[in-house]
Amino acid sequence: GVSRITIRQALQKLSTLGLIETKLGEGSFVKKVDVGDNMNLLIPTVYLGENSNMQVFEFREIIDAEAAGLAALRADQKGIERLREILDQMIDSAEKDDSKEFARQDLEFHMQIGKMTGNSLIIQTNHILREILMESMEDVIKRMGYIGVHYHELILDAIEKRDRKRAMDLMREHIYKNMEYFEDESQKKAE
Repeated sequence: GVSRITIRQALQKLSTLGLIETKLGEGSFVKKVDVGDNMNLLIPTVYLGENSNMQVFEFREIIDAEAAGLAALRADQKGIERLREILDQMIDSAEKDDSKEFARQDLEFHMQIGKMTGNSLIIQTNHILREILMESMEDVIKRMGYIGVHYHELILDAIEKRDRKRAMDLMREHIYKNMEYFEDESQKKAE
């Protein structure tokens, strides 16, 4: 009961959303949906609005602090070695004053902690939000510099010692420092 044009437009929208695949001469077919890829399309950074960094900090306070605690309990030697490699790359990037690479490694450090939890929900949530987290991380480093190295060294030490409480407290303090800096900066702009 609808025109071919309407059907073509609907199929084109479904194709754009990645829900169907059109093969020339064969027709249109439903694709297997990858929730992670589709969620990335549904959560653009712009959606978070003007106060996006504070929202990211609040999210990270909840997720990253608890993840650090779980990682301290569940870390294996391979995971700890990987964290150390990432930290070494961060230090190298800071020495070269390469803020983009530092931001990438900084995020990788946090992602690795998420992986070390062994919790697939934490791992997938980090994956889905990777672009938003990366954009925030780049902004933090641009404004605050390379202070993450200090906290990452302490967090790595706590994880290595299997000190859940200390790992969580340090991660929370690390994120609070970022929040405080951005709150202070906002107040100065308001004055």
